[in-house]
Amino acid sequence: MKRVIVLITILIGGLSCHKLLDTQPLNTISGDQVWSSTGNAQDFIFQTYATVINDFILSPSQGPGKIDAYTTNTLGFDDIYNGAYAVFSGTLTNYSDMGFNKFSGIRQCNMIISNVQASKGISATDKVPLIAEGKFLRAVQYYNLARKFGKVVWIDTTLVPGGDLRLPTTANPAETYGHIIKDLQDAIAGLPATAPTGRASKYTAAAILSEVCLQAAAYSNYPNGPDLNSTAVQSLLQTAVNSANSVINGGGYSMESDYGSMFNDVKPTSSEIILGAYKSALNTTCDQTPMQTEVANVNNNRIIQYGGSPLFNASVNIFEAWIQHGPTENLADDYLVIDKNNPQLALPWNQTSQFKAAVDNTMRPSLTAIPHAASETDVEHGMVSPASGETMWTLTNTGRDARWAASIVSDSNSFFGQTVTTCVLGNSSRWMKINGVGYYVSLTNQYWRKGIYNVSPRVYVGVPTNYHYVITRLGRVYLNLAEAYLLQGDIAHAVAALNQTRTVHGKLPASTAPDLATAWADYKRERRVDLTLEGDYYWSLLRWGMFGGDANHGNAQAGNIPELNATPAVMDISRDRMGYVITQGAYFSQNNQRYFDYPRRYLFPIPQDQINQNGKLVQNLGW
Repeated sequence: MKRVIVLITILIGGLSCHKLLDTQPLNTISGDQVWSSTGNAQDFIFQTYATVINDFILSPSQGPGKIDAYTTNTLGFDDIYNGAYAVFSGTLTNYSDMGFNKFSGIRQCNMIISNVQASKGISATDKVPLIAEGKFLRAVQYYNLARKFGKVVWIDTTLVPGGDLRLPTTANPAETYGHIIKDLQDAIAGLPATAPTGRASKYTAAAILSEVCLQAAAYSNYPNGPDLNSTAVQSLLQTAVNSANSVINGGGYSMESDYGSMFNDVKPTSSEIILGAYKSALNTTCDQTPMQTEVANVNNNRIIQYGGSPLFNASVNIFEAWIQHGPTENLADDYLVIDKNNPQLALPWNQTSQFKAAVDNTMRPSLTAIPHAASETDVEHGMVSPASGETMWTLTNTGRDARWAASIVSDSNSFFGQTVTTCVLGNSSRWMKINGVGYYVSLTNQYWRKGIYNVSPRVYVGVPTNYHYVITRLGRVYLNLAEAYLLQGDIAHAVAALNQTRTVHGKLPASTAPDLATAWADYKRERRVDLTLEGDYYWSLLRWGMFGGDANHGNAQAGNIPELNATPAVMDISRDRMGYVITQGAYFSQNNQRYFDYPRRYLFPIPQDQINQNGKLVQNLGW
């Protein structure tokens, strides 16, 4: 069994207002002691994991779902959207700070590399993997910055006071990614083949490298789109293929058939997980995890006040958290349903033969059955024929992608042992909030199940819990491989790779995409549903936009990205489950402002305050 390494939050400050770059660590252990032995150096590395990985997932309280908040995967309100609003509304300015200052973490990585090398107490044999681990962490820290800013202040030495700290950025994203790729390749060469849970092996570095190469290829000619036929891009794509295949064939990982179990307390060390960040109940409570902002706050008194049903039968108020975002219908539509007339075919739920035979889309449920907010407009509606034997539940749940129920709580699902109903006059409907009865309910009539632990007695402030974040895993590597093959024009191998997640995780019939456009569509859908809430979708959309063509709806390279202009949609279901309405312009109107200003939005601005202090930093295009 793998050993879980608890990541301890390190207390090292960021960039001071009096300094350009950190030159002194603020820990209390002397350098001589830290680097006197392998064991002490390992302790410092443990702390550096906490710094780097916490930056990579943004923060323990919000997690990777904060990145999904930039997209229409989620609709929400309150704290998680305070930071995301400026992104999806396009109101960023050149003074916006999207996390450029990560110099403390970079310094920690450089200290590992230089001080281990200089240590007289660490054996030459032990130095190799320790230095490699420092380079792996440095690469991850800079990859986090490269996706956001393209250009970075690349520092590969431990800075000391007295020097000129006004360092320039890299010339362009290509130079940045070149440094990151070199660090990852060095890490692969020096890291062991196996590592404890929470630590990097050579296959962890290879998994990250397979994704970094895709991003590097996309931005290889920034601000223009990449020349996919160039030697440089073809080399990056082949490195992505080789790295992914090395993980698949040699890493000893296997695809998890129980998809949802990887993200909760059932299989936190699943054989699919390549790298995770693990928190212990000894020093972690529910309000320090994303669960606190993903579970509703609703009780029987509010249900009665609203006139909803059924009441909950728990001895405590089982739902008493602070939900701030829920999955949208935009996302839900990508979870396919197996067609009853052709079981080898999986389609969107409203395109199956059973749906078309049962539903009249010319009919809208009455306003009594489904109210209509003044700010909303219908996108789609329909009524199910009683003679069909179908209901909205059967049409949207029977034969659906297995990741649907593993990721999302929808109408009439069981959650924490309770039946959750999100139809009109259900016990957790968005109309409770609209009517002023319940504040912390989802605005989408759907709730997250992915990443929710079975916490006893409930998800609540101060309740201890273990928790983990999945940083990378085998399914993600297969998807990286599929994208590299698509960019090489190798449809057969691309479809075979994406079918790994589609068939094993989704329990869907395999894609048989016959052409590049169809294969890209299947792949993009697959990546969205398999990696939702894992901090991937926004960066993938930008990457696909840079590639253009089949990767982005036929649009020109570095052009408009329709998914980032789309308005979030929600679905209301009538109480008898025989009618539905999908609307846009949802109740919380601030979230309807979705604006993608290209080409400048392909990178975030370097904060102007940093430019003013440094004098050598060059602002990104359009900012």
